[in-house]
Amino acid sequence: MRKQGTGPISPVASLSLFLFTVLFLAGCTPASYRAEKVKEEIASIAEKEYGIRQCDVRINGTTLGVFLPLDQLFAMDFKEAILSGQVTDMEQLFQPTEKAIDRIEDMLFSMSRVMLSTDKKIDFYYLQAADTEKTGMEMMFLGASDDVKKVRFWDIPRSEYRKRLIYEIQLNRPILWHRPVRKFFADLNTMTRQELKPRYFKGQEDVKWMKEFYFEDATGYPLERAQASWEILDIRSLVLQDRQVVVYAKTRVTPKGAKIPPETPEYLFHVSVDGEKEKITRIIPMAMMASAFDDPSFPMNRDMILKSLDRWDTEFNVPNMTTGEFLALQLTRRIQMLIGQDERIYNTFSGVKVMLKYEPSKPCHYSLYMTAPSKDIRQKVYSATGGINADVIYLWELAAREFADVLHGYGYKDWDYLMFFLSQTKSYSWRASREDLELFRRKKKSLQDTLVLTTSRDTAA
Repeated sequence: MRKQGTGPISPVASLSLFLFTVLFLAGCTPASYRAEKVKEEIASIAEKEYGIRQCDVRINGTTLGVFLPLDQLFAMDFKEAILSGQVTDMEQLFQPTEKAIDRIEDMLFSMSRVMLSTDKKIDFYYLQAADTEKTGMEMMFLGASDDVKKVRFWDIPRSEYRKRLIYEIQLNRPILWHRPVRKFFADLNTMTRQELKPRYFKGQEDVKWMKEFYFEDATGYPLERAQASWEILDIRSLVLQDRQVVVYAKTRVTPKGAKIPPETPEYLFHVSVDGEKEKITRIIPMAMMASAFDDPSFPMNRDMILKSLDRWDTEFNVPNMTTGEFLALQLTRRIQMLIGQDERIYNTFSGVKVMLKYEPSKPCHYSLYMTAPSKDIRQKVYSATGGINADVIYLWELAAREFADVLHGYGYKDWDYLMFFLSQTKSYSWRASREDLELFRRKKKSLQDTLVLTTSRDTAA
């Protein structure tokens, strides 16, 4: 008997990391947080009660998002562990440290206390916990606030709640690209002029950078330490070409010992990516951009940069989640896990891949895309005379039942039909209406009887 699959990131689940997303509500005390203070309240609770001084709280639509930077996320050093040859099970690489688990749990506590006790409409919560010091890897959590309420009041079991929670482990490349820029401004706050020059201004005349970064007094006399403190307000990046990235940083600089208001200068950094190291190769103050455009390696002017900044890569993006999209993400994972545990599918197909998409354009509907190569190359998935292969029908029944059950459980009806697509039959697709799928869910109609064959021309129309 084949060992049953466990889904894409079972090591996290094996730590019972997601149990505390159920339990973190147990200690909540009744409170009322005003809608306009939600972000500030979450940051305040995280700092005062859990010592989390760095987090970014944002709201996009009805999605509450938090970015949580961590010094270390996983217990093992990826490169060292792999090169040592001591890791035989790749799951070992994705075991979070106890400190990281504690920090994530504390952040979820902070989010839940405000999320469930505010007059602001919050339908979804989103947390990015990222290793900003070493790997750039992150764990992402996405859930529905109503599911939290339901599990708290035992309307759904914990096992069902864990299935409703979406979680991923992924690489956040902008973290790596931005890391040398963050280090630069941190060094400005702590290092001397002699320490900074060989790191960032080697070969440059001091006069070209000392005044810009407050290493001169009012008379132009050179100083050993900068007479200002720096913080980054916004940072984002754009890949120019292979191994070359440009990073934009908007900063706040506060002069020391003088009654001068803070300024908000902007900078561009050329960052080279060489192997595992990211290095600043050039620093361009945006105020001087007019004289910096003869360089063919940077074919953008100031106006082009400012107009395109909202499309540059950032470390933290809160999705403006909708119920239709959330259910598509959740069901993609649930169906993939079901398929990985089914013996008949394992014996019949190789490498089945599933993606469910919500199509919001009218009429609203879902599209189920599948790649399901048969192990028997003689088998056809569809023929005009024989219809759909029985094994494909079995595969679709498994997916359709999970689909119908989950949407029924959520009471979600903003869709008209479900489309079935197979990579092997690009000219054909099959449609099942919401009404027919409800009859299928209630076992009053077979899936095969609900399917209506359409061609690519019909779909386009």
